[in-house]
Amino acid sequence: MSTSTFRVFVLGAGFSRPAGLPLGNELWPEIRARAREQGIHVHLERDLDEYIQFKRTCDSVELSPEKVDFEDFMGYLDLEHFLGLRGSDTWSRDGNKTQVLIKSLIARIIVERTPPVDELPDVYYRFAEELDVTDAVLTFNYDLLLERALEKVGKPYRLFPIRYKDAHGTVDEREEVVVLKLHGSVDWFDRTDYTDLERSYRDQGFSDPPRDPIFMPGSIAKTVPVMQGQEPGEDPLAPMFRVLNIEALYASHQTILVGPTPWLLSPSTTKFVYSDKLREFWWGLGQAGAWILGVTFIGYSFPPHDNYVRQAMFKLLRNYQEKWWNEDFPGNRHKGKVVLIDRKENPQDIEAFQRRYGFVDREKSVRHFGGFNEEAIRIIHAAR
Repeated sequence: MSTSTFRVFVLGAGFSRPAGLPLGNELWPEIRARAREQGIHVHLERDLDEYIQFKRTCDSVELSPEKVDFEDFMGYLDLEHFLGLRGSDTWSRDGNKTQVLIKSLIARIIVERTPPVDELPDVYYRFAEELDVTDAVLTFNYDLLLERALEKVGKPYRLFPIRYKDAHGTVDEREEVVVLKLHGSVDWFDRTDYTDLERSYRDQGFSDPPRDPIFMPGSIAKTVPVMQGQEPGEDPLAPMFRVLNIEALYASHQTILVGPTPWLLSPSTTKFVYSDKLREFWWGLGQAGAWILGVTFIGYSFPPHDNYVRQAMFKLLRNYQEKWWNEDFPGNRHKGKVVLIDRKENPQDIEAFQRRYGFVDREKSVRHFGGFNEEAIRIIHAAR
């Protein structure tokens, strides 16, 4: 993380709630229902039966499909694919068939539920206006709410840590909000397979390019690289592209298993095994707490399957709260209190939240349990 960053915002599913987007536990029944409606449920149900048998045999746990822990099931599938247990029956680099199906349905559901850019709840525009070009946003959400709010209010942003002017590593100092999507995005697609196919076509003497709904010439998809500018060396995100008209792409291409798979880290207990492309996003995060001036968490509950995030945030906040807390920073600025925003409606939920955030000093934090709303924006502004 750049030393020019002043504040860090961490966004979880609660950030997307005002827009009506589904939470993780609401996706599982809808994914199963849609798979059945579209006649593509065979692979999912077969893998689900195998997982249930695994839990019964190995853990003496009896489950019905409705009672399955979605994240644990996805973790089972992720490990099977990552280790290549199916050998030559492995479907693709994006996953085996059920993984591809689930990623694609998650993306389609989110895109369909996202309001048009001019009709987002006002709280998103207010938040975008509140952000400074020296801020960094770490989001675990797949959706496009933040990007579209920033575009609507005319605030420049980038989706990678540092912009370079040239391959020698000269840093481009333009002012932009940094938005790091730590679990991928509904509009990200990896061009690697298509590039390999182009090379194969050329080697075989074919004059026509390979067909692909996104990357072939004349495709309906309008794409731009996720990475912008020059990179000193090869970046693992270099083959990643954004589809700017994602709604049009999904409307025109209904096939799930034969076609583009959005680049997402599945809601899985083992998702970190696929996170190599995003390791640069985490670089130096633990140290960053020493020099930044503000930390805000919005709607992030530290779910058990994201325990690696808890470790990273512990290091960030330990340094933030313990190093140079009362010191003067340039411009006569000081560190502000940690802001924790979430929706909790009863004492039991609030107490559980307090335990999860037990590493945050209560005297150095302010907590708002009314969810992401106008009062939350006021609190964020006051904590500057």
